[in-house]
Amino acid sequence: MRWALAQNVFGTRAAKRLARPDDSLRRVAGRLAMQTVLLLLVMLLVLEAVVYIITQQTLISSLETSLQTRAGQADPDLCQALPAVCGGPTGGNGGNGGHGQGQPPEPGGNGPPPGPGGSPGFTPLAGPTDVSAAYVNQSIHLVHWDGYLGRVLLSDDDAEEAVESGKPQCCSVHRYASQDFLVYTAPLVSPSGSVVGAVQTSISEHQYEQTMNLLLRSLIIVALLGILGSAAVSLALVGRALRPIRAAMQRQRDFVADAAHELRTPLAIQRTVAEIGMAEPTTEELQSSVAQMLGENRHLTRLVEDLSLLARTDTGVVAIERKPVNLSTLVAQTAEEIGYLAADRGITLDAHVEEGVTVSGDILRLRQLLLILLDNALKHTPEDGVASVRLDAHGGRARMEVADSGPGIRPEDVPHIFDRFYRADQARTGEGTGLGLAIARWIVGAHAGQITAGNVSPHGAVFTVTLPLARGSAAS
Repeated sequence: MRWALAQNVFGTRAAKRLARPDDSLRRVAGRLAMQTVLLLLVMLLVLEAVVYIITQQTLISSLETSLQTRAGQADPDLCQALPAVCGGPTGGNGGNGGHGQGQPPEPGGNGPPPGPGGSPGFTPLAGPTDVSAAYVNQSIHLVHWDGYLGRVLLSDDDAEEAVESGKPQCCSVHRYASQDFLVYTAPLVSPSGSVVGAVQTSISEHQYEQTMNLLLRSLIIVALLGILGSAAVSLALVGRALRPIRAAMQRQRDFVADAAHELRTPLAIQRTVAEIGMAEPTTEELQSSVAQMLGENRHLTRLVEDLSLLARTDTGVVAIERKPVNLSTLVAQTAEEIGYLAADRGITLDAHVEEGVTVSGDILRLRQLLLILLDNALKHTPEDGVASVRLDAHGGRARMEVADSGPGIRPEDVPHIFDRFYRADQARTGEGTGLGLAIARWIVGAHAGQITAGNVSPHGAVFTVTLPLARGSAAS
């Protein structure tokens, strides 16, 4: 009763531990995904800011270039409105010139006038333009105008500064008629080199603002889509990256649960036998209880040693020696030793060993591999049955087969036969530790070999191990 109670309590606790959701790993995955999204978002925002600033500067530079080009273009009516620019007499206080007033200079007259700011001269006015121009004299009186704004001077201060300093003023923004205008002002220089007025060109920033607003909305949409896309991609990548960790944690949980399952049975038996032994009055019964306890203790000792070995193999701290090993001699001697145990069980152990098969490895681990496979074969071979071990070499590799004449391995058990604590026959809970074949797989892998499990005809299981031959082996 106490044994069954201990098993139920121990098993229930282990099951509850395994049933707990892995919240910590999910939190780690969430934090990693969030950090990745934030990093991508910062990079995207920086990139978009650079694109926005470069576009803004390019558009502003284009507007300024348009203003400067318009300021350097000739207007046919300018000479009549401000004759000093063309080398004629000064036009008083500026007159009432406007677009379309006056006539262009006579051909062969004074030639092209010098341009604003001391430039070599005006260039011909080419076609309609959305840039407005306003011309003032030295008294900052408007004498001529052309373009969308008509008779409007947006910045008297810029015109006055251009006349006084003789230098262009670029560029200021002024509000007019519910619109922002970019304004450029340049001095008008007479042929003698004196400043006689100024030209002020302006252009509406409405189209520029629309372009920048459209760009800003597009960048915001791209940022939002980037966040959603990066979140989805980050979750997928983080999930894939954490998949090996999740699998390792699951293996660890399974390992702990299986170890608890394997340990609870001998511990419960020891406790029960000890309680019974304490209650027995005779020495013979007490000795029998102690013998049972020692047997369970040996089982526990072997289980702990196997667990310790597998734990150390997982961390990579188990060293494998690399020396030439005569595998033929090792197999023959080990089969001979196990043969006595097989005979006591009424089992025949056949050995077919090819001479001169040498591999490079650890002789103690290779012997452990043989003992595991042979012990497994004897456990599954019925009385009067036959177990066998065969060794030969072919194609630069040693091939060893250990077979039994038992019931064989069910197809659904083959993929799991080398898993830790896995037993094909779940009813055989009292035999072995369930770790032998897992250790065998590790030993073979550490020697750069391969191990497989299968069935033989008419019945029985066979384990096949292949190892690379050592250099200079006679069998190679």
